[in-house]
Amino acid sequence: MGLNIALAGCGAMGSALLKGWLTLEDSKARFKSFWVINPHREKVDPFLKDSRVQWFSAPSEFPQTPDIIVFAVKPNLLAEILPLYKSFESLFISVVTGKSLDFFANLLSSSRAVVRTMPNTPVSIHQGVIGLLANAQVTTSQKERVEICFNPLGFCTWVNSDEDIDKLTAISGSGPAYVFYMIEAFAQGAESLGFTKEVALSLALYTFWGASTYARDSFEENTIPPEVLRQRVTSPQGTTAPGLKALENGKLPQLMERAMIAAYTRARELADER
Repeated sequence: MGLNIALAGCGAMGSALLKGWLTLEDSKARFKSFWVINPHREKVDPFLKDSRVQWFSAPSEFPQTPDIIVFAVKPNLLAEILPLYKSFESLFISVVTGKSLDFFANLLSSSRAVVRTMPNTPVSIHQGVIGLLANAQVTTSQKERVEICFNPLGFCTWVNSDEDIDKLTAISGSGPAYVFYMIEAFAQGAESLGFTKEVALSLALYTFWGASTYARDSFEENTIPPEVLRQRVTSPQGTTAPGLKALENGKLPQLMERAMIAAYTRARELADER
């Protein structure tokens, strides 16, 4: 028997999770049903006809108690909707940025099992990064259920504190946006050399895709870090060295550090907002 999953919120992150779960090869073995509240239905097309997906306007309409309730709403909405779920004894999973485990204990109950997660949107294609943090009430069997949900969606790691989740938010949660921005810049550079917009974007996309896939495989299969791969591509008298020198002069590493610190700071601010 698969799990009954209730999904409160189906925007960018909620729909990414739903698409990821529905498209797993063994999805029907893992998941029996998905009960979605207040969905942006256009975001989950073409999965609207999957018989396991049902739509509800309130948790009181659920046909039974879900095994897992996933909160994927905006941070400012969470305090408003949590009281609607106080009567459920399900395992609660949050993908809401900045809201700590104590936040859930205060608005639900300190006896409720809660797992705070930070996935990123590539979970929709099973290439995500997911950080996981459990409160003391989460049992071993419940952790196994969490892993049934998230392990096939990408790289998963359990962390030790809310602070760790906030840091991971700044790195991998926000990280796809940084990468997309770099792809945009890469494509603009290709255009400046005379390529059409369409060709320039294809050059950027395939270069990032190939390089990142090669880097991951090299590290996982042979423990070769990106630094070594970069050195192998960079011959002293070749074309790559001056290009890298320009990036170093532009202080790219420092810019990335500043971006992550800024995102982490905002995640901590959200923890204090109600």
